[in-house]
Amino acid sequence: MNPRPTRPKLRSETRYRRASERNLQRGGGGGGDQADGMPLARLFAMAFRYLIDELHRRLADRGWPDMRPPYGFVLVAAREQPLTSSAIASLMGMTKQAASKLVDAMEGEGFVERRPDGEDGRAKLVALTPRGHRLLDDVEDVYAELESEWADVVGADRVESLRTDLLAVMRATHDGELPPIRPTW
Repeated sequence: MNPRPTRPKLRSETRYRRASERNLQRGGGGGGDQADGMPLARLFAMAFRYLIDELHRRLADRGWPDMRPPYGFVLVAAREQPLTSSAIASLMGMTKQAASKLVDAMEGEGFVERRPDGEDGRAKLVALTPRGHRLLDDVEDVYAELESEWADVVGADRVESLRTDLLAVMRATHDGELPPIRPTW
C-alpha cells in the first residue's frame, strides 16, 4: 500500500480542536457553555454532517470525484450481499423508478453491476464491482483517519467508549441487531 501524503489541517479542524481543548480544560465536554444540555440528536446530526462532508472531500482528493452521497447507502448494503432494485428502493425510501435511476448512475460509474437472480429469472441483482469494493476500502481508510483525528482531540479511549456505547444503544433498541444505514431525507 502506498503511503498517502499528509494534508494540511483545515481551519475548521483547528478551530474544533482548540475549542474542544479549551472546553476540556474547563471540565466541559460539549464545545462551550452554549452547548451544555444540547440534545444528543442535534450533536449527532452535526457530527454526521461533518463526517460525511469530510469523507466526500477526501474521497475526491483520492481520485473519487464521482462519488455522490446516496451511493454510499447502496454500496454499504450491497457489500454484504447483492440487492434487488426493490430492496434498494425500500432502503433509500424512494420509488422503484428512482432506485433504478440511482442504480443506472452507479452502474455508469462502474461501482455496481446488474446480474441475473438465480432464483427469479425476471429479477436482477445489484452487486458491487471490484471498483465498488476499492471505493469502500478507501471509505474505510478515510473513516479511520477521521476517527484518529477525533482521538487526537478527546483520546482514543473516549472514541472507543463512544463506539461501544452507541453500539449497545443501537442493539438494545433494535432487537439485538444493527439497523441498516438509511438516508434521512
